[in-house]
Amino acid sequence: MKLVISVLMAVVGLFTYLVNKPGPAFEIETNNGGSFEVEEVRWGDKLEKYSANIMAPVCEEGICYNVNVIFNWNLIGEFIDYQTQPYDPLTKLDHKPFTLADYAKLQSILTNHDLIFTGLPAHELVVKADETVDGYSGATIEAIKDEVIDGALFTCYTLWHIANGAVVDSIRQHTQRQLDKAMIAKIIGYNTASANYYLIDHLSEAQFEQNLPEIIELVRTGKGYFPKNAVEKIPEKLFARKEMQDFLIQNYDSLSYYTQVAALNKLQKVPLQKGLSDKLLTQISDRNSIQNQKIIALIIKNDDRDTIKKMIGDLIEKKIKLSAANYQLLQNYKVPGIEALEKI
Repeated sequence: MKLVISVLMAVVGLFTYLVNKPGPAFEIETNNGGSFEVEEVRWGDKLEKYSANIMAPVCEEGICYNVNVIFNWNLIGEFIDYQTQPYDPLTKLDHKPFTLADYAKLQSILTNHDLIFTGLPAHELVVKADETVDGYSGATIEAIKDEVIDGALFTCYTLWHIANGAVVDSIRQHTQRQLDKAMIAKIIGYNTASANYYLIDHLSEAQFEQNLPEIIELVRTGKGYFPKNAVEKIPEKLFARKEMQDFLIQNYDSLSYYTQVAALNKLQKVPLQKGLSDKLLTQISDRNSIQNQKIIALIIKNDDRDTIKKMIGDLIEKKIKLSAANYQLLQNYKVPGIEALEKI
């Protein structure tokens, strides 16, 4: 009886697996008229990466053969690695098998976006000679010899363009449609500039709000133009949040000039907490006229009379001139000494 129950449970389990087994996420057409299916790879209910079995025809000096490999990409379409089929290893010209060094070099090639040969048309990869019926004939051009595997030029070329071609955008779009907090955390965990840019370019307003502490941390630790670009992408209404303004109070001095200006632009329509107003007042100086006027406009719009009074005193003391618009706005405040303010 136990045996029967076990068999029935196994059958039910197999049936459930077959019914729920995920199909291809999408299909990609290749330049040679072929195609391949990309599947999600999940651990439990979590999407971890994407995978595809690549069967691609390659011709090297008139000898044509198929390569049969499995490619893997992360959630933002970056190539991770490949595996060969145990029964179908990669080969070079005259069916010479890849060496361990060749396999390692192919991995390096597929993850490199700074190679000369990947940007050339296929017919320019070799010294011109008589073309064969099945493929290209001729020696590899000198400029790219060190970039490719000797005897496997077109294998490298074909596989690179598959790994880094149309599939990348398709993966990015597929991921965006499924983005949730766990996936966002995983992408942040990649700890790369490309991952950070993917997030600020693809998060919805609600997702920015749900993940604001994490996005703020990316701004704080970001390099180059990323902090500025991230600040510009964060929805304006979130700059009214305490955690956003606390971040600016604590980190304003360490932000680049362009990031500071981006933040000031986002603050124009939100109320300022007292600590941020006080912080911004310390930034007014005779060396920064554009930022001065933005800060002055912010303080005026915030309409805190005590802060405005202090600002006017600072402007007079530091001999800061006002834009015509800011000068006009300040005339509404009857503060002793205001007549000493000057327009630019």
